[in-house]
Amino acid sequence: MKKMNPKDILIPAVSLFAICVVATALLALVNKVTVEKIKANTLAKAAESRQSVLTEAKEFKEVDMDKNGTTDYYEGLDGSGNVVGYVFDCSGDAKGYGGDVSVTVGVSVDGTITGIQPDDVSNETPGLGQNSDKATWKAQFVGESGDLTVVKSDKAAQDDTTDGKINAITSATITSKAVTSSVNAALDMYDEIGGGK
Repeated sequence: MKKMNPKDILIPAVSLFAICVVATALLALVNKVTVEKIKANTLAKAAESRQSVLTEAKEFKEVDMDKNGTTDYYEGLDGSGNVVGYVFDCSGDAKGYGGDVSVTVGVSVDGTITGIQPDDVSNETPGLGQNSDKATWKAQFVGESGDLTVVKSDKAAQDDTTDGKINAITSATITSKAVTSSVNAALDMYDEIGGGK
């Protein structure tokens, strides 16, 4: 058996250390260059979601209920500064296929939903749960209020009154329930803040 020479251990160890230092420096540089762009894109997407769920608003005012520096919801204001509705970013108790499903929800001053926008459904089942971002499915929430429940489409079709009933996405009941749970959380928050008063 050949005796180990200290150079046989030292040279590969120093080489690996140098590679790690260079790789770390490159990752830090890429992060520094992209972090502001990512932050700006995230803020722009959030602003776009708020506008899409409360189209009547001309601007949005952040509201921090606990004065802890965290935005709890937004008041939607018209051109004269009057409140026309509220926007909540909520996750409900029910989990989607890929975990929590956060939803941006617009609520008018009278407590009816003006629009919803699931924030990221890319972790939901492709071709099924990801359909929760389709305009036709999201439209059924508009005008609803109170406690919403998910029903299978055939049950809703047999029922003349669909108030408070949300048709599940075919083969994606878990995602449907997660989105609806998040919308219910937003409606609960509307009640908590005494919306419309």
